[in-house]
Amino acid sequence: MKFLRCIVLLLVTIPIFALAEAEDKFLAKIAVVDVESILEHSLAIKHVKKSINEISDNIEREVTEKAMNLKSIEDALIKERVALGEEKFNKKVLEFNKKVSKTQKEMQNKKSALEEAHSKAIAQVHKSTIDVITELSKQYGFNIVFPSSQVLFVESNMNITLEVITKLNERLSIVDIKYSPSKE
Repeated sequence: MKFLRCIVLLLVTIPIFALAEAEDKFLAKIAVVDVESILEHSLAIKHVKKSINEISDNIEREVTEKAMNLKSIEDALIKERVALGEEKFNKKVLEFNKKVSKTQKEMQNKKSALEEAHSKAIAQVHKSTIDVITELSKQYGFNIVFPSSQVLFVESNMNITLEVITKLNERLSIVDIKYSPSKE
């Protein structure tokens, strides 16, 4: 009889241990991060914005300068119209239009290269942010992180935003902007 009780007890407890183990597998420890706050307080993001704005301002100055130069060429061309004759004038207009087209392409290439450099810099900050969050998840044992904008309520002890910002700023305060417009 004792033997039968042991077997029954054993058969009942094994599934309970297996069930407890399966339940642990699905336990969630959650944290939240305020993404907007990270973007606002990240030294790296501030550096990226400043660098991109400087390059953008230089491009705009160059566009203005080239537009003024083309305008003066156009004005001179209009003044020479009668003196040149129709054939020479049409040839110069064609050359002028090629210059305008080349300049437009050049400026568009610079703007595209700037957008690409901006995207790459932001991606680098994003990767570092994810790395920081991953390290914090190992440190604190959480396995899900939600952006705070997707959460209606959360206790403040579950918000890791300040730690993420601090560690991110320690790790990455300056991002190299790899801006290199193509020469065509």
